[in-house]
Amino acid sequence: MKTSEKSPLSALIELVCCPVCGQSGHTVLRESCYDSRLSADELRRIYSASSDERLLDPLVRCHGCGLVYLNPRIRQEIILDGYRNAEDPLFIAQNEARIVTFTQSLRGIMRRHAITPHTHPEVLDIGCAGGAFPKAASDLGFQVVGLEPSVWMAAQARQRYGLDIRSGILDDADFAGRQFDLITLWDVIEHMADPVGALRIIQTLLKEHGLLIINYPDYSSITRRILGSRWPFFLSVHLYYFDPRTMTRLLQENGFAVCEIRAHWQKLALGYVLKRASAYFSLFGFFSKLLKDNRIGQYNVSYNMGQSLVVATRKVV
Repeated sequence: MKTSEKSPLSALIELVCCPVCGQSGHTVLRESCYDSRLSADELRRIYSASSDERLLDPLVRCHGCGLVYLNPRIRQEIILDGYRNAEDPLFIAQNEARIVTFTQSLRGIMRRHAITPHTHPEVLDIGCAGGAFPKAASDLGFQVVGLEPSVWMAAQARQRYGLDIRSGILDDADFAGRQFDLITLWDVIEHMADPVGALRIIQTLLKEHGLLIINYPDYSSITRRILGSRWPFFLSVHLYYFDPRTMTRLLQENGFAVCEIRAHWQKLALGYVLKRASAYFSLFGFFSKLLKDNRIGQYNVSYNMGQSLVVATRKVV
């Protein structure tokens, strides 16, 4: 590995408390497997928004609430630097399938919660990556603002869709007093170094009858239990592994009331899914290569690998 910035590993990691209950006591579920030669530059490369880097960090379970999370973990400033500099053309190439997923998901939420672009017109998508959700929501008639830490991804989204996509993180964003009817965190909250701080900011940005929509890798899912250590969401970029109980508590203690939690299904090209799966099961690598230049590999498949969707409202004091 590169060692352009030579620092002892201890200078690159930090101890954290549980964000749900604030306790520091925990049980180690999995020891770290850091390379002692890791540099800050190498870690910044790992922490890209769509990184496939398998879990290097220690995995622990909180004694207070049962949340599973990384502790100690890479320092927050290194993580943010990695996200700001992320470039991932392969991720962007799957935008069309993601737009289909988000369109279906948003239509379902609209139906179940009686919302329309007329009753809830203004949407903020935090961590919008290449702009797939803003595009889907815009096509359905919503007025959308996207926020994305990766400068490259935000630029790609603006160029492709001509939408209001801003480069930056929630802590530094300035919406000039504007509030939103819907705020979404698609595949984002597990990446956030400070989810409590983010929820407190979201509280100020969400209108009184607005909805907060989050999807996340569900540690209690059947898929995780079956696959064990081969669960594809065990990644160094995922700092927290919520389940419905810990997610509900996190939201309730930070000013939100949960309306529903359900399985989240998504669509991606079969070839892309097989390529991602080949990191865990070598047989899928054979099929991935077989379909590389085949039209079948471009066929969108619907799947759930243990993700859950939660819809919540802001509590009114």
